Amino acid sequence: LSAAAEAAAAAAAAAAMNQPDRYSRFVLPEGKDKVEFHTDTKLKNAGHYVIRLEDHTVGNMLRQQLHSDEAVVFAGYRIPHPLDPLMVVRIQTTDAKLPQEAMAHALLDLKAEIAELKSSLAAQVPRPVDPAAAQQQQYMGQQQQAGVDPMYGQQGGFNPAGYGAPGGFQGY
Repeated sequence: LSAAAEAAAAAAAAAAMNQPDRYSRFVLPEGKDKVEFHTDTKLKNAGHYVIRLEDHTVGNMLRQQLHSDEAVVFAGYRIPHPLDPLMVVRIQTTDAKLPQEAMAHALLDLKAEIAELKSSLAAQVPRPVDPAAAQQQQYMGQQQQAGVDPMYGQQGGFNPAGYGAPGGFQGY
């Protein structure tokens, strides 16, 4: 068999297996919301969020941030099944704050903490230097010091008469 035929056979075999599509972990299905809130009918000031396409990283950060709020009585999350890309975050609060307000404050606090972490990390860790960009920047500096416009290769900058001065575009 040719390489293309083998690749097609492998793709058909993978499609026949009982596995979700690879993109289903990253692409929100049409008609579905990323976040849904459902009020709990049995408990006062309680409800749960269904958050699609997120994992334990976001769930644990949210849970931890919600626990730091004094108005939150309970906060927890679970991922019902590893192959189903959704997370359920349960929140119960005191009368001082609604669960939606607690979630909004937790998200704003997380956003501020992540921005602070990003800026302190950027200040402490030097950015990697792209060798090609560094070489180009060095070349441009040398050309400018020599009085040559690095973009057009001539002294004095852009010549509206055309390439190479007196004759302009002759011969083109």
